[in-house]
Amino acid sequence: MIEIESQLLEGDCLEVLDRLPSNSIDLICTDPPYFLPVNSYVGARGEGYSKRTLADTSILKGYFTTVFEKLNRVIKPTGTFYVFCDAQSYPIFYQTMYPYCEHVRLLVWDKICSYNGFTWRHQHELIAWGEKEDTLRVPSGDGDVLKYRGVMQADRNHPAEKPVPLLCKLIAKVTKMGDVVLDPYMGSGSTCVAAHHLERRYIGIELNKDSFEVAKSRVGKQSTRLSSFEVEPNKMFNMAKENFALNANQDARKDIP
Repeated sequence: MIEIESQLLEGDCLEVLDRLPSNSIDLICTDPPYFLPVNSYVGARGEGYSKRTLADTSILKGYFTTVFEKLNRVIKPTGTFYVFCDAQSYPIFYQTMYPYCEHVRLLVWDKICSYNGFTWRHQHELIAWGEKEDTLRVPSGDGDVLKYRGVMQADRNHPAEKPVPLLCKLIAKVTKMGDVVLDPYMGSGSTCVAAHHLERRYIGIELNKDSFEVAKSRVGKQSTRLSSFEVEPNKMFNMAKENFALNANQDARKDIP
């Protein structure tokens, strides 16, 4: 068996994923670029489609079909997917994850306070949660709505940065210490920071050079590469206590184990 070390890899995930060993990843936790890239074509003279159609999503579906073929190769039969998305992109992720997962369900991230928007302001994001055929079920009293405040704009290292306490909650639920967490769209490295905090190994992939450098700096402040995990029996309790310090908001604290 090939030993996986924690590492950050700069490049296109479609290319980098081919370099990872098969059946080596315990959890894929990622926030991919899911904004619809096109609208229906309308010609310069007003000819063509004048309304949006479902065909507008075809570029995303084609791209993510390829991505999940590659992700399915590297994830273990006991693995789990967490994929951040929204109401428009969730049907695409459901379709692309469905062939590889025993179950695909939605989790709701409630940001507690509303952000931009009109009429009904934006307050939540969705997470497509997929379990492989041999994924162990976790006895739990947790609901599928997770309440964590978003990262304040002034504190963000990336426009779509996710709060580390939320990522800790997701990762801790389905992995154990020493497991390998993959984020193929790493951004500024929040998933890797959370994985390190919980003493999981991590692989982060990022195409944008500026974001990659930010991720290196953030993760570098946590540690250098991790290659072994010898943990005391009470370490999980200590790590859980540390999770509380990650978020000053009292409401968010209630959901951290």
